[in-house]
Amino acid sequence: MAETFSLSELVIPGTAIRVRADGLIGAGAISSGNIGIVGTALREQIELDADGNPVLDDDGNPAVVLDGDDNPVFDNIYGQTYSLSDYDAARRDLGSYDALSGAQRGLVRGIEILFRNGARQVYARPLDPRSALGEPEYTAAFNELLKEEVNILILPEAATATATSVLGSLVDAAEGTGKDVMAVIGCDQTVAAAIGGQVTANDRLIFTSPAIRAYDSVARDVVDLPGNFTAAAVAGLISSLTPQTSPTNKVLPGVTELVQRFSYGETRDLIKDGVMVLEKRQGIRVVRGISSEMATNGPFRQVTTRRITDFAKAGIRSASNPFIGRLNNQRVRKALHGAIDGFLTTMVQDEALITYQLEVTATRQDEIAGRAMVNVFMQPTFSIDFVAVTLVLQ
Repeated sequence: MAETFSLSELVIPGTAIRVRADGLIGAGAISSGNIGIVGTALREQIELDADGNPVLDDDGNPAVVLDGDDNPVFDNIYGQTYSLSDYDAARRDLGSYDALSGAQRGLVRGIEILFRNGARQVYARPLDPRSALGEPEYTAAFNELLKEEVNILILPEAATATATSVLGSLVDAAEGTGKDVMAVIGCDQTVAAAIGGQVTANDRLIFTSPAIRAYDSVARDVVDLPGNFTAAAVAGLISSLTPQTSPTNKVLPGVTELVQRFSYGETRDLIKDGVMVLEKRQGIRVVRGISSEMATNGPFRQVTTRRITDFAKAGIRSASNPFIGRLNNQRVRKALHGAIDGFLTTMVQDEALITYQLEVTATRQDEIAGRAMVNVFMQPTFSIDFVAVTLVLQ
């Protein structure tokens, strides 16, 4: 017989069994380091032989299809989001980047920096550099990216002011629709005071500086990148860390040189302004893992606090959503409590939380209105930013 029934349906004698599996519901897998990137890209059309294999030129490289004027013919790669798990996939799907002076095909350059610094999953949205691009086009592309499970957004090709305007609006709007994301923005100024002036205090924005040096496969040499591309290096690092692991003092594995180095006083002032500063000290390191809310001394000035909170929100949603539409009675609310409790317990075990308290209740009026009230009191883990030492000499 069916595993669900109404007593009024029982007419023929027999054993009817009702199965209630609410107590087996738990939170599903949750992403915390998926990156969404928007930028320009062009992919040359490759000449194929009769068997569908690439035709090689005199240098042994795949031959590019040319038009009547001997100009390269490009594939239409636009209007879709690419899910990438390595740099080779990016070059295959989106083409290669151009010389730095051209600055028209920077998407793949940004993706290369992401993967060199620890990124594992990247969602890319290419734009055509031959068309007019501005804030509306960037915003539309990111709105498509937000349909994917992304956690960190970057726009490394755009000027800092443009990236701040586009990403600042997006992260705030996404929060209201159940998408908790952060954005990393590279500062394109070089003077410390000017860099600090670019910062907009926002607990979901990370500003970073200075510019980095990176290997350029077109120039076949190490080149100085614009400061905007530092965002890709920092985003790659953060994506490789668990939510509770602070980027403070962490080495960026794909960066070996900085374009400039700040003095102690400049570094102190930049941190006060809310900039995640990089320094060269046994590798290129993050001085302090802060969001731009550091400028106002807000509660989410540590990046880990924001990421832990977002991870908890995602887990609670994942555990709660399967209960939508079920009975609002004590039995089901107890199962809902168990599902959320199981997820939060794993956060304690992973040391993302110190402790928490959980309540799932509903008054009679709540039941009539279809509401189950969940109250969570949690204490996130904070990182050690300072070690204060007192030496007592005797």
